[in-house]
This record gives sequence, C-alpha cells and structure tokens, in this order.
Amino acid sequence: MMTRSLIRLENADLDQFIYRIYPLDRFKTLLTSKEDALVNPTRWQDPFEDFFLERTRVMDDLTGAPIPLKNLAEDWYGQCWSFNRDTDAMWRIYSPDPTVAVGVKARTTIRKLFENISAIGSPSPELQFFVGRVAYLEENQITSMMNELTFADVAIGGQGDRFADLLCMKRTAFQHESELRLLFQDVEFPNQPKRGVAGVFRYPLDAATVFEEVVLDPRLEDPDVTRITQELRAAGCTISINRSPLYQTPRFIIPLG
Repeated sequence: MMTRSLIRLENADLDQFIYRIYPLDRFKTLLTSKEDALVNPTRWQDPFEDFFLERTRVMDDLTGAPIPLKNLAEDWYGQCWSFNRDTDAMWRIYSPDPTVAVGVKARTTIRKLFENISAIGSPSPELQFFVGRVAYLEENQITSMMNELTFADVAIGGQGDRFADLLCMKRTAFQHESELRLLFQDVEFPNQPKRGVAGVFRYPLDAATVFEEVVLDPRLEDPDVTRITQELRAAGCTISINRSPLYQTPRFIIPLG
C-alpha cells in the first residue's frame, strides 16, 4: 500500500480489525445496492472536526485579505470506523434506542476497506485515497499548532496527505471512539470528472467480500434478533450474524465452604 496513503499507520497495522455501526435501514440498503458512501466533513457531528478546511482562512500576503478554504473542504469525503471491538458507549451513541432505530455493526480490516475503495481506480491514487488513525489533541494543542502552521506547510508537494492528516485529528473529548478514518479527495482529472454529489461520494462495496461479520445490538430481545437476522438475509447478507455478548450475564458456581 502507498506509504503516503497511511496516516499514523504502518503496513503492519493493516490487518487489524475495525468496526462501524450502521443504522439498520442504511445497512440493508448497502446490502442490496452493493454501495457504501463517504460524506463531506461538514456533515460530521463535531463542528470542530473539520477545523482546518472549513474554518480556516489563508491570509493573502499581497492584498491582506483572508482566503477561505471552503472549496477545498468540499472536495474531501470521509467515513469513520473504530478500533473498539465492543463498547457500551459506542452502542449508545450510534444505536441510542434499539426499540426505535437499530444499529448493525460491521467488522472488517483496514486492508480490506482501503483496497476496496482504491479499486475504483484513479490516475493518481496517492492523491485521492487515504486511511488514518485519529490523533486526539487538547483544544489548546490544536490552537497552538494552527498558530504555527502556514498553508505552504500543508500544500507543499501537492499530494494531499497533509490535508488528510489534519482531517484525522479530534479533540480528546472523543478519544473513547478510538477512531480510524477512510478519506477520499475528489480531484478532477482530464478523463475523470469529480465523483461526489451533494456532499456524498458513493462507491461499490460488496459486504460479502469486504465485511467479515455482522453484530446486532446487545440490548435486542430474542424475537428481534430473529426478525432482524431474517431481514438481513433477505437483503442479501451471507456472512455471519450474531448478537453482541456485551450484556450477557455470566453464571458462577462456587463451593459451599
């Protein structure tokens, strides 16, 4: 894999498991359409996440006027995954009420996820495809970094990896997510127009090839597990489907004396 495509990752990390919780309806659509989607960072939940591209201005030395980077921001798309195998916090954040909206967790590896998206092809893949481990910084650390940064520091070389690095930074308030980000820069080439539409970039993904397991919300009752499993099978899911064991209560036998 291209070294520039890896942000705070080494080739030895690529077979690590990563996890993502999808809303049930969206996951069923993924199964039937064989497509997944990345979204523009402006749609991410934390308004501080795209602090560089969306909320930074570059000072023009000639005119003294600030130049917004919004156009650059619109060319980036991302998707968030987690290194956390199973945590109460992640279920409650991304599947807050399983009686209303059920979450479905998919498991894959960094390698499978990245190789799948990069298989769509590009005249310059090192400019378009990135995957990175998120770094968690205190807000004052981010402020200090931005006070010392110049646009040339980020844009030099034109490869995009420095922009990707900044999109893989979050505040320490979110470090419980242990996040990994899949990123795509929507560059227009002579024989390839831009691919994103209305802040969404869709690309082929066959769950049977890319995903290794599907896990259902641990709070579901048995009848709901059966029903949802049937729905997923009907939508074309052929991989293993299990309920998370997070809330299973262990039983112990201890001697009398």
